[in-house]
Amino acid sequence: MLAIIFKNLLGYDILILLLAGVTGFYIYPRAVQASKELQNQLQPTIYIPINILLKEFRGNQEDKYDLHKIKALRDKEVTYINILNTVLSVFPLMGILGTIISLLRMVDLASGDIIFNFTTALTSTFWGLVFAIIFKGMTISLLSSNEQNSEDFELLIRRIDSVTRIGDLDEKE
Repeated sequence: MLAIIFKNLLGYDILILLLAGVTGFYIYPRAVQASKELQNQLQPTIYIPINILLKEFRGNQEDKYDLHKIKALRDKEVTYINILNTVLSVFPLMGILGTIISLLRMVDLASGDIIFNFTTALTSTFWGLVFAIIFKGMTISLLSSNEQNSEDFELLIRRIDSVTRIGDLDEKE
């Protein structure tokens, strides 16, 4: 059984493994990093009184709180999450495509060879499902962090909007 799986790695299955490598070593770590950076910027802003926070945004000498940076981090996080979700949906499709390609090669084979080639054809589906399950499991905590960041970002924007609708802080002081 393992010989069949590893034999097919040299065929179409290598594409699935390459996509898994890119996802595991490039896309996923960058998505986690973007999420953590955004969380580190958002968490302090939620608990600071809004009038102090707005003064920090306006002054911005230290780059401690930069609304444009927070927005850019939010966009970066959303981009990586969308890429990750797209790749997760592609794994099973690539597996099915590999199976179909392998099955189409069996049209001219004798009946004894068909059984061997049929098991070989299923390895693409196997790898596609395995990596989809693995990365879906890894993504669960990232998606909860993304949801929390979304809520914090919306809260920050609503807090700023509520004050700026009332009037400029400088006029009140």
